[in-house]
Amino acid sequence: MFFSSLGLLWLIVPALIALFGVVLSFRGLGHMAQGNPGGGTARTLAGVPLAIVGLALSLLGFNAQTFERLTHEGAVADVSVEAVAPEQSLYQVSIKRLDGPQLTQVCRLQGDEWEMSARVQKWQPWANVLGLDTTYQLDQVSNRYFNAGRANGKPITSCDLKGPPPAVNEYVPRSWLFWIVDHAYTEDRRFGSAAFMPLADGATYRVVITQSGLGDQTPIYHGLDAGLKAGVKHMFVEQEPPFKEMSAMEAAEADYKVLHSLLDHA
Repeated sequence: MFFSSLGLLWLIVPALIALFGVVLSFRGLGHMAQGNPGGGTARTLAGVPLAIVGLALSLLGFNAQTFERLTHEGAVADVSVEAVAPEQSLYQVSIKRLDGPQLTQVCRLQGDEWEMSARVQKWQPWANVLGLDTTYQLDQVSNRYFNAGRANGKPITSCDLKGPPPAVNEYVPRSWLFWIVDHAYTEDRRFGSAAFMPLADGATYRVVITQSGLGDQTPIYHGLDAGLKAGVKHMFVEQEPPFKEMSAMEAAEADYKVLHSLLDHA
């Protein structure tokens, strides 16, 4: 919905204040026209500021609600990673859907990162403001590598994520839905969108859908949490060759995998 209960208060209360100020101002003008300048001036001087303040607060509340709608995020899935064979960059990825029935799907990926893709339907901004959020259909989860050099010649591992069709498809023919969308003037564009993050043993990520496509929130590294509880205070990131070609987070992930493999063989 466009307005939450708190959002309604931010609009209704200032609007009532503005309306009261306008009525008071007009009554003041009416008193002045009837030859009562004292009472009319007092009402006008009290009503005009109330009307201005109420209108300003109403606009502020409306802008805040508009911003909230245009930056809306909805939870799509939690992605958990568990190492199967770190020396081969093989991981088991569990995808728990959060946008409907709590379905969990398990997929084995080989690589440096996982990627979740979807087919996205973006709506016009004014439709977002009125409460129509971006719609999507998950496509697949697949593997990625830090760069093309590492990816060349490596296998592609992926799993389909396509779930059951929307319930509305049971009652309205698909061709009708496309016709309605095309003639409602609410459609912006259709496109493919993806979110990807490192394959780190013990990490959990949350994938979200924004009004512009898929995104991911801050990952939760269970291993890092355990380290912090054990007293770890610093993390070192190596940026020497060949890590200079990577970002800091990519280098940290590569270091993590190397150290993890060394501990496994210790």
